[in-house]
Amino acid sequence: MQKRLERLRGLISRSNPFDLELWVRALLVHFHFHVSDKGRVEIVGEGARTLNFLTPTVFKGAGRIRLSTTTVFGVPRSPGSYACSYVEARTPDSLIEAGPGTVFNNRLTLISEGASIRFGARCLVGAELQVMDSNLHDLRLAHRREPDPKPADVLIGDDVFIGSRVTILKGVRVGNGCVIAAGAVLQPRFEAPAFSVIAGNPARVVSRLTEGGAID
Repeated sequence: MQKRLERLRGLISRSNPFDLELWVRALLVHFHFHVSDKGRVEIVGEGARTLNFLTPTVFKGAGRIRLSTTTVFGVPRSPGSYACSYVEARTPDSLIEAGPGTVFNNRLTLISEGASIRFGARCLVGAELQVMDSNLHDLRLAHRREPDPKPADVLIGDDVFIGSRVTILKGVRVGNGCVIAAGAVLQPRFEAPAFSVIAGNPARVVSRLTEGGAID
């Protein structure tokens, strides 16, 4: 075994670093998709019926996961490019949907537990986003080991830009063209009209975007 390890170290040290990085990431991408609940993933839209995984992503659950042919998971030249994103439609009633042209950065977590999580078209999503359509547990003390009895849909509109380490909780509505600042926590039932700039914990609308895209 020791000789085999030494031979492997030698092969790695003599390999082109760029090629080796591509091989390792491709192996991780294929492994995580292989262990996914692939039958839950629906592909919609024009073009080849393939999915765009650039970094490791796993899909789990008993519900539906509906993705466009132009939805992208992962940004190789970004932190966490070897870490796994986690997407779970946990119950048979769950739905997770991402529109065409939407790009998710690394370490994504989407968990639907009986309602839905929907992203519109052309969203740009920073690293370590967390979105849940439930509290994941009943909050009443005597029932805290049970699921949330009242999940609520999460709706993210078209052309929304989301910074890194954002948390979006159940019942949130974000209108088209919004910007969500890094680290924001959108609490349950939070709503923002189109072209809002959202920041803070708890999040609030701090300004608006003009028609030209500048902050007003």
